[in-house]
Amino acid sequence: MTVQHRIAAAIALALAIVAEPLAQQRKGFLLFTDPSRRYSVEFPQGWDWTVVAGAGEALSTFVHPKKEAAIVVERFRMKQVLEQEDITDIFGEAEAATLKDNQPRVMDVVAKVIVQGGKKFVQIDYRRPGVGEPGKVEDERVRQYSFPIKGNLYRITCASLAKQFSKYEAIFQWAAESLKSADQLAAR
Repeated sequence: MTVQHRIAAAIALALAIVAEPLAQQRKGFLLFTDPSRRYSVEFPQGWDWTVVAGAGEALSTFVHPKKEAAIVVERFRMKQVLEQEDITDIFGEAEAATLKDNQPRVMDVVAKVIVQGGKKFVQIDYRRPGVGEPGKVEDERVRQYSFPIKGNLYRITCASLAKQFSKYEAIFQWAAESLKSADQLAAR
């Protein structure tokens, strides 16, 4: 093999390594990586994003330009490391109970354990009172994805007006599927 062939092979290999993660990014979506590299997630191009930092862990918000839908990503450190086999209906019930404690006006809460792409997580669907002018308030439909990963709990909460949820459901699903934990980012 000549020097030129070796260089060409090395360049092709390097491009394949760099392009592999990029090839998985969905067209029309942008990649957001938390400034502390605790997670990354894809969100629709054209949506506004903000990192909200306060007394606790920072969270990221992604909002449709017309305010029709939103995605919020949170990360919490857990006191106990949960393995995939620990993600059971009991964990789902605990997540639903936490949700009800934090948002006492939620309705129709349904939590279930999902296995997708070899990963287990909890999906919680519910409704809550929305925002709007008095007398014109519409309920929101919300889906929360809870991913316990190596001592961290990642929650992706997706919301829209109830009547528009089906319009955004695939976007919400993609954002949740695109989640990369701190460990996955470190491996890149």
